[in-house]
Amino acid sequence: MNFDYFWYYTEKVQEEGLDIGFDLYSKGHLIWLLCLAVAAILVIAFYLRANDKKRARTRKAFAWFLFIGEIVKDIILLIAGADLINYLPLHLCGFTIFFTMADVYLKKNTITSQLMSYALGPGALCALLFCSWTALPVAMNYMSIFSFVFHGAIVTYVLMRLVAGEYRPTYGGIWIASITLIILAIPTYFVDMITDLNYMFIYKVQQNSPLVFIWNIFGTRFGQPGYLVGYALLALSVFHALFLLYTVLGFTKKK
Repeated sequence: MNFDYFWYYTEKVQEEGLDIGFDLYSKGHLIWLLCLAVAAILVIAFYLRANDKKRARTRKAFAWFLFIGEIVKDIILLIAGADLINYLPLHLCGFTIFFTMADVYLKKNTITSQLMSYALGPGALCALLFCSWTALPVAMNYMSIFSFVFHGAIVTYVLMRLVAGEYRPTYGGIWIASITLIILAIPTYFVDMITDLNYMFIYKVQQNSPLVFIWNIFGTRFGQPGYLVGYALLALSVFHALFLLYTVLGFTKKK
């Protein structure tokens, strides 16, 4: 086992010109996905059998795990010498930390349940399928391990609440998620412009993701405005596909 690069972060790997990353759907990536899937199944099975008190504790455990995990990650990155401007919780999964807290502690969670079902849970799943941290070692690296576990926890949280019938996605939830994402995207876009970063992947294209396809269709013809329109159309298409999937699986709210 090689722990030489355990505390490396993406920018440091790029600065030193190291080729120590992994390919999407390589052996290591697939093993991670399999392990996370097994863990999710076990957690969901436990949650379904748990009483209301244990379920409430489980939900809080997930919320605090995400919150504390983010803080610990930032402390480690700060010690390692990373520029924390690159690691603000301004990606969709970073916002999920706060929405999960609201989902757990607010009694009326209609907005958060719809947002979790349509955007935040599926967004975390996309992050696992199209990793943005492939420059790092797949396993023997803290940031890589954190990224897999963090996004896996979000997916598991949403799935356990869907399967337990605690989330009931509605068609109106598509528009709740869409409006919320627009509200989040507007200030994030200006942060991206000022810092030349790519939070929420709205300022630049994330390589090795479906967003490349969107850029090739809309961006090459109409530039960044076309890319953003294509991005929005992709999100709406995914939300509608999810509504269909939830309906087939019986997760949607019955009239």
